[in-house]
Amino acid sequence: MAGKHRKEKVVKTPTRRQLSKWEKQKRLSRIVTICAAVLVAAIVGVIGVGYYLEEVAPYQQTVIKVNDVSFDYDYYIKMYDIMTRGQDDKTMLTYYQDVVANVIQQGEVLKENADSVGITITDEEIARELETAGLDKSNASIDLMRTRLIAQKYMQQVCLPKQPKTVEQSEVQAMALETETMALDRKSKLLLGENFTAMASMVSIDSTTQSKNGYLGWIPKGYESYALGSLKDSPVKDVIFELPLKAVSDPLYDSNISKAYGYWVLEVLEKDDTKGVHARGILCGSNEEAEMVREKLKNGASWEEMAKQYSQDASKDSGGDLGWKVPGMDSTMLGRMLAAMEVEQLSDVIRDDTVSTRGGYWLVQVLNREERPLDKATSEILADECLSAWVEGLMKEAKVENLLDQAQKDRAVDEVAKLRSR
Repeated sequence: MAGKHRKEKVVKTPTRRQLSKWEKQKRLSRIVTICAAVLVAAIVGVIGVGYYLEEVAPYQQTVIKVNDVSFDYDYYIKMYDIMTRGQDDKTMLTYYQDVVANVIQQGEVLKENADSVGITITDEEIARELETAGLDKSNASIDLMRTRLIAQKYMQQVCLPKQPKTVEQSEVQAMALETETMALDRKSKLLLGENFTAMASMVSIDSTTQSKNGYLGWIPKGYESYALGSLKDSPVKDVIFELPLKAVSDPLYDSNISKAYGYWVLEVLEKDDTKGVHARGILCGSNEEAEMVREKLKNGASWEEMAKQYSQDASKDSGGDLGWKVPGMDSTMLGRMLAAMEVEQLSDVIRDDTVSTRGGYWLVQVLNREERPLDKATSEILADECLSAWVEGLMKEAKVENLLDQAQKDRAVDEVAKLRSR
């Protein structure tokens, strides 16, 4: 049986037009592919550039320069984080913006000048400080520890040796009284044998001497301001090396003694059902002074002149005019007293424990006097001043540029706050 004849498939040869068309299609496809790749690359590039500009470049920007050394924004934030550890309140973090910058600047000048004063800091010392503080070994942490070590060694090696081994000192006790009359009365009782300590604890109007029962301790000559603390500007310091031992000073007036009370002399000028009470008053620092003022006003003295001369209230320059006090809305002692007074009535002297006044008299007694070493607190203050003077001098000689703007400072606070919330 004869096989069937198989029909061969005829492959047509493409025409030139078809070839040309195909070539165009291939070229177009390649162009589309290339364009798509370029577009993707461009998009990725834009994203990358945006990320770099937003998230990388700002942190690489130089924000502080000290001589030839530059510190970038990332370093500033890291130092900010280290120095504010334990502080989570964002408002409080804001207060460190310039402090951190100053520490960076001062740390660099100390580092550059440590050798000139014979101070060397080893890597082992820094490592121990980092371990003790629980800090990592970042550049900011290392620099901060180095700064602290240089400061400590400068005080130990330079500042402390400058201080005298011993100095003349007086052992002092003091109390403050409201008036000269009171002070003279208390002095006479002391001379008759009453105990200074017991008396000061009961009657001193100064909170410091009352809480210490009048005892101020040993005060070194030439360093009175350091040892006296809040009393450094008082006349106490002027007599502690002049008074004979055991003698009690005459009353010493001090306009800066602060008292948590005062004495009013008041007068109601008019009353109104809507406005309330319109009054004027003079605030005095002592009952004795207030009684004297009241007596003069009764005898026709000018309110304007008396207020200007004696009142410690802000109304003194307006003749003591206190304005209108509305009953029910002004619950202060002053408001209650005025509400109970009649028009044109001059009040008795009224003690007010809701105001503060100034002025009083000191009594001082020196118990002993001898050569003694400086106390630790005074010694530390002097060492701090010595260090501060050195740093201040170095900063004046250095070329320092703080390039931080407020936006960068605020962003640093936000960055550190985020770290705290993690």
